[in-house]
Amino acid sequence: MPQNRPVLAVLTLLCCCLPATSQKVRAEAPIELNGHTIFVLKSGVGSVTAQERAQIVNQRLAALEQSQSTTSVLRVEKSDTGLVVMSGNEPIVSVTPGDARAEASSEAALAERWAKLLGDTLAQSRQRHLDYSFWRRLGVTLLVLATALFLLWLIRRERVRLVAAIIRRRDHIPELKLRGLQLISARRVFRSTLHTLQVCYAVLLGSTVVAALLLVFGQFPSTQAYARRVFFWIWQPLIQIFWGVVGYLPNLFYIAVIVVVTRFVLRTLDFFFKQAEAGVISLEPWVQRDVARPTSQILKAVMIVLALFFIAPLIPGTGSTAARGLSVIIGLAISFGSSSTVGNMIAGIILTYMRPFQIGDRVKVADTTGDVLEKSFLYTKVLTIKNEEVIVPSLQVLSGSMVNYSARAHSAGLILHTSVTIGYDAPWRNVHELLLRAAQNTAGILQEPKPFILQTALNDFFVTYQLNAYTSEASKMANIYSELHQNIQDSFNQGGIEILSPHYMQLRDGNLSTIAAQNQGNDNENERRRFLVDSRVSAQAATAAKGA
Repeated sequence: MPQNRPVLAVLTLLCCCLPATSQKVRAEAPIELNGHTIFVLKSGVGSVTAQERAQIVNQRLAALEQSQSTTSVLRVEKSDTGLVVMSGNEPIVSVTPGDARAEASSEAALAERWAKLLGDTLAQSRQRHLDYSFWRRLGVTLLVLATALFLLWLIRRERVRLVAAIIRRRDHIPELKLRGLQLISARRVFRSTLHTLQVCYAVLLGSTVVAALLLVFGQFPSTQAYARRVFFWIWQPLIQIFWGVVGYLPNLFYIAVIVVVTRFVLRTLDFFFKQAEAGVISLEPWVQRDVARPTSQILKAVMIVLALFFIAPLIPGTGSTAARGLSVIIGLAISFGSSSTVGNMIAGIILTYMRPFQIGDRVKVADTTGDVLEKSFLYTKVLTIKNEEVIVPSLQVLSGSMVNYSARAHSAGLILHTSVTIGYDAPWRNVHELLLRAAQNTAGILQEPKPFILQTALNDFFVTYQLNAYTSEASKMANIYSELHQNIQDSFNQGGIEILSPHYMQLRDGNLSTIAAQNQGNDNENERRRFLVDSRVSAQAATAAKGA
């Protein structure tokens, strides 16, 4: 045992020294930047250990190095705890009396030395970073330019290929039709396709050039701010439009539901009233068969207006001030510009339910006589007996008198009437007989009810007789009147009675009779020839006297 006492003493001394050495090693903490040790902190500050101080300083140095601002000069300032190395307004590291004692230096000298070491290290790091950034930016610029040139070449090649393909298929391009109605001709489709392709080419070309320029100028600090500003000018509207579309999807769903329901109701109304118009179902007495179609049009228009009222609030921008102002302007323009149109439409609706005439009726509206070809809420189209189409506005039809010749022609008969003037020397019974005979010989005149005669006036020189006859063919009024007048002339010529229109002096003084020569006797014919001869002689004598 006495021999081991020296060994035990050495071991005891080592055990006492090891904790102190270990604590000393742990008290030192390096200040590093990019793996390079700048200096070592050997003391803490209060409850903050040297390792915690070093961690804070290293984080500040890393942030200062990564900033793209120009290198600021580090300076030493006084504080409550001692001296502080500052970069701008940001503290980097503080110099305490403990640090000065550990370095066997004064606080001021140690602070200046640390400031110089930190400044030199940051400058070298930033220089390396600038060199690396230059080559990196140059490489990115060359890559962007090469990619942009390749894309421009590819876009141009595809454009030429597509144009050639469209030109080859020019004769096979179909025209756009909707239920047999030509909307766009094949020639217009061809031109529109080429124009659309040209627009897409210009958009792709411009997008590629703008993207390349933004990427190139965004690599350099001097132009980076301008590139970012232009990028946000372009990107922010696109983002707003995208999120606007995404936010509008629920409203779009509601609009789709409203459109589907409205379309179903319109199809149901159309089918229902078509069946009523065809007579398959009856809606009388509420809706007559002949007004089923316009009633359907009115109800469908009401449904469309209601659907628009529900859809309008769901459309973006409808509640804005600009939309309100625009709606006011459009409303005023419609009010001032379409007052007559609205009046005609209201008059057309009234005429539709008044039912004054039907398609095919012979009518007289606004001094126009003819057959009704078409009637709508705005106008009535009439075909005259001269094969002329006349458009009469509904307001003019409603404001004037209307005559419908066909309304009672098939049920009670239309009365056609014409007048003749006969002298008092002719017996009225004979006149009646001749007029009735002319009516019986006229095609289109009904025998039942029988024609009848009215003596409408006893004038100074003649009596006015009015022939009234029934017909069921109102559309042939002009032909029936013409044939009736011909038969009246023939009937009176055969009966030997003169038609005095307007009056024919009975003191003839050689005047000829109104009866045709073939219906007169020989005495009358000789009298006529003598009158013609006397007339020629008198005319020749008057001419000679005038020449003398």
